[in-house]
Amino acid sequence: MPSRTPRVTSTKNPIVGRFRALADRHGRDEARQFVIEGIRLLDQALADGVRLDVLVYDLQAAGDSRIQTILTRAANAGVTLIPAAPHVVAVCSQVETPQGIVAIADRPQASLPELVRDPAALLIIADRIQDPGNLGTIIRIADAAGATGVVAVAGTVDPFNPKAVRATMGSLFHLAIVEAAADDALAALLEYEVRILVADQHGAVDFLDADYRRPFAVVLGNEGHGASARWTEHAAATVRIPLYGRAESLNVAVAAALLLYEARRKRGVKSGPEAR
Repeated sequence: MPSRTPRVTSTKNPIVGRFRALADRHGRDEARQFVIEGIRLLDQALADGVRLDVLVYDLQAAGDSRIQTILTRAANAGVTLIPAAPHVVAVCSQVETPQGIVAIADRPQASLPELVRDPAALLIIADRIQDPGNLGTIIRIADAAGATGVVAVAGTVDPFNPKAVRATMGSLFHLAIVEAAADDALAALLEYEVRILVADQHGAVDFLDADYRRPFAVVLGNEGHGASARWTEHAAATVRIPLYGRAESLNVAVAAALLLYEARRKRGVKSGPEAR
């Protein structure tokens, strides 16, 4: 087993304070770090090369062979491993039923210019989306559909919010995620001639008839109010998804899935590296 520091038994230990600070967006922004927890997500983070700063684990839970494997891989990657009492791990955790292993990770780095310069760009613009579960699911869908990145503009929930991180199911670790001011994102898209499609319940074009040629970006607006006027003013098209029943609207993540997979169908690419 990997070497370890002394077991932490007090919730007043400074390491606990670091985890608590990262429960708040301001703390995450200031540290440029976020929390990853659970066996599956930590396994994926290590596989994707996410840099873990420190990992805290419950010695009792460490009897699980999957956790032992994570600890060994993390130690080999130079991660500081800290055994802790169950109640300490619970305080560091941000879920109701912790699995006994939680880590602080550096945010993956990506930039707006590199996203918009890509001639094969297929981007999601998240405009003031408020629900972390929705944003996390959108990131997961974007990854599954072969999008090149997600831009979360100001007013959108933090992509590194604990609920959002869990909802991505690991896609956050390898798909480019950028946070930017809306005006900066719009200016970059226009400068590099990235076509803008805005998802709009009352849009002029049926999503089955839309032009999805790359480079393009799909704007998904706020759950209650849709996309802001700045996007529709510069859109190549506003795209609607017809509603055939009595529902008032579709969930924004469902809309993302329909639009991205229709774009994929239109391009005639099923799978493989060429999908990029």
